Amino acid sequence: MVVKDGSILRSKKSRFESTFPRSTAALVKVKDAWRDLRSRGRTAEAVFTDIYERNLWGDSESLSGRGSTLARTTVIRRALPQLLAEVGASVMLDAPCGDFNWMQHAELGPVRYIGADVVPRLISRNREKYSVEGREFITLDITVDSIPTVDVILCRDCFIHFSFRDIRAALRNFKKSDSAYLFVTTHVGVRDHRNIVSGQGRNVNLQLPPFNFPTPLKLVVEDPDLNKCLGVWRLEQIQVE
Repeated sequence: MVVKDGSILRSKKSRFESTFPRSTAALVKVKDAWRDLRSRGRTAEAVFTDIYERNLWGDSESLSGRGSTLARTTVIRRALPQLLAEVGASVMLDAPCGDFNWMQHAELGPVRYIGADVVPRLISRNREKYSVEGREFITLDITVDSIPTVDVILCRDCFIHFSFRDIRAALRNFKKSDSAYLFVTTHVGVRDHRNIVSGQGRNVNLQLPPFNFPTPLKLVVEDPDLNKCLGVWRLEQIQVE
């Protein structure tokens, strides 16, 4: 489902709250606390390598978690080619690309694809399995490393696992690249934010403080129950403190 005018969806009770008992929510808090202890003072590479190697997202299909399964990417796989065509994209950076589980099934046409991730072993695996003409994979920390200039930066299901500081660092880095568009996950039902240690998780509404994005050019509604969308912005629209 695509919302062309960027209007905000009505907030609904999250699927998590309606599906899982309180005991499960408590278990998530315990896991977050454990990740907090393991993550503090470590590099992004160390944190996310640990998550991938231990499969801490806990999904049997994708090392990148349940948001990267084929079932949960049906909408975005259909919408992405249209979005790329509408902005006239010829090169897209997918950062982070994760294990490439769902993207391998997306029909990108003539668009050159660059997949980037902070986990070197994951990039090596992707190169061995998925490298073809017009598709490459690079090791990249989006918070500190130089970003190639592209037409579109796709940053899906990333900021939900970043601290506020790391989100701002990534956004500054994206803008410094002089790339044109940012396609990024935003949860429009979120009404307030909590900060986390990178490697934990919570949903983020990029139009709320401390980010204050303007109205998106377009919203692709990936999951209406979770108010999860892929928002389209010009990078020049985004101001970073």
